[in-house]
Amino acid sequence: MAHIETYCYAATMDIKASNPLRLNQHDVARLPRRYLFLLLTLYIAAGLTWRDLWRQEAGSFGIMLTMAQGGVSDWIYPNVAGLYSTTFGPLPYWIGAVFIRLFSFIMSPFNSAQFAIACQGALSAYLLWLGVYRLGKRDELQPQRLAFGGEPSPTDYGRMLADSAVLLLVATYGVAAHTHDTSEGATVLLVCMMWLCGAISALERPAKGRWLWSLGFAGMGLTLPFTLFIFFIFTTLGVLFFTHWRENSLHVTPVVIAIGLLTPAIWFFNMAQNPEFFLNWRSNQHFTPLSADNVTFFGRNFFVFTWPIAPLGLWCIWRWRSRWSNPMMVLGVLLLLTPLGHLIISGQRFDASMLMFVPGFVLLAPFGLATLNRGRANIIDWFSLLTFSTLLLLVWMFWIAAWTGFPTQLTRNIFKLAPNFQMEFKWWPFSIAVLVSLGWLLILNWRARFQPRALWKAVALSSSGLVMIWVLLATLIMPWLNYTRSYSEAGKALTSNIPSEVSCVRAIDLPANIRGAMYYYANVPFVPERSEFAKVNCPYVLTQESTLKLNTPIKNTSSVQLHNQTWKVIWTGERVSERGNALILLRQ
Repeated sequence: MAHIETYCYAATMDIKASNPLRLNQHDVARLPRRYLFLLLTLYIAAGLTWRDLWRQEAGSFGIMLTMAQGGVSDWIYPNVAGLYSTTFGPLPYWIGAVFIRLFSFIMSPFNSAQFAIACQGALSAYLLWLGVYRLGKRDELQPQRLAFGGEPSPTDYGRMLADSAVLLLVATYGVAAHTHDTSEGATVLLVCMMWLCGAISALERPAKGRWLWSLGFAGMGLTLPFTLFIFFIFTTLGVLFFTHWRENSLHVTPVVIAIGLLTPAIWFFNMAQNPEFFLNWRSNQHFTPLSADNVTFFGRNFFVFTWPIAPLGLWCIWRWRSRWSNPMMVLGVLLLLTPLGHLIISGQRFDASMLMFVPGFVLLAPFGLATLNRGRANIIDWFSLLTFSTLLLLVWMFWIAAWTGFPTQLTRNIFKLAPNFQMEFKWWPFSIAVLVSLGWLLILNWRARFQPRALWKAVALSSSGLVMIWVLLATLIMPWLNYTRSYSEAGKALTSNIPSEVSCVRAIDLPANIRGAMYYYANVPFVPERSEFAKVNCPYVLTQESTLKLNTPIKNTSSVQLHNQTWKVIWTGERVSERGNALILLRQ
């Protein structure tokens, strides 16, 4: 009997030792809902307001606009005004095109696409909150029971983790940078959050969770590059047959596999009916070793992109290593290994490559945050305070320099990058910038005076600081950013140089983003880049200065030789930040 008691006591001690959580009710104090909603509203709205179409999003927006204004074939074969695009699946463009058709009567096509991005961002945040909340209430993830009681209830603990997860998502620079333009990033994040929330929900609510899981899985097939989707197929199968999900596999697995695989298969089948598009798509699917340039790129940018979720996620893996089989560790680690394995084996790096690591890290990070002692948590606080306070001063200094000319060197750099730029004062953006700056000072005062014990305090400064800088950029600096990044002026100038009766303009070596911008702003009737249109004789050509390889500046040239023909230079224009590589309109 004594041996049995000794064994039971030792087993109990092992369980406690393997559980890194020791919390009380003060650690899970409720985050005010109005603060969280205000933060999310500012976060989503900033970057989507007071600006024109920018270079990095013009190609994907051009696909959305082509779909909205085109026919069925444009929806099946994504293209930018006739130029096929095969890196991503069609779902991001379908969503944007639907919003353009639904709301174009009350807002511009670009604003309609931005509204689609905002809705996807809000839904992603909600799905993350719901998934982490349900996961945090599970028995195997609860904190240790305290000797005299006072440990948090599963509901309070789950809510604290979910609030922290949303704050961490907002605090991550890479997420903000890739989900606030009309590109594929917002949809990539959305389908990953649908997949994650569905997988978590299927643990206890298989009848409902399987539908969300299957939709997220199908969304991945219609969004991600095909080689990456193959990796997610194996990941999904691995999760479906893992211990925690196996008991409900008869109810969940058929639905997830059927919808998740058959839906993308329908698009793949229709895509294969167009040999030219299919060959273009297949050329983008390859498996090669990761290049040295890509290794350097990830090494230089990875932690900047994923701060603070990456350090907290890695810390979570270390602290929970003795309980690696719980659902949180299984999902989080697999969501990290999947894009990592894809990068190593396929060697592919696309615009949203680093965004694919966010779902895994943002799931693990709140559980890692819960295991931080006060000293380590204060490091995050101090880093956020110093970083964002410095950035606050720099942004205001930039704005003051643009108006007053002091400091001289900063003013010189501002107008060197944007010649002929003129500041324009508007009370509404200025008032928002002042209020947000004062709000940051109030948050610092709250943090210093009350020294809250709630675990989410460690990321409250990070998320608030990033949103504050994001809003300041969208108010004070946006006129300058828009001047240097927009194709609006070039597009309007091009419009007046193409007669309205012209029905054919050929683009030669024109990038997809410029093609999309000119299609939107100048309504250029581009001839499709397909074999059946190769011999079409267009009276106008739109190209770039680098393509012509001229010996003299294009401004001093009245005619050029192209394809053994003489063409007259009708118009030249350029985006401010692309000086030296002007757009050129030629007439035969």
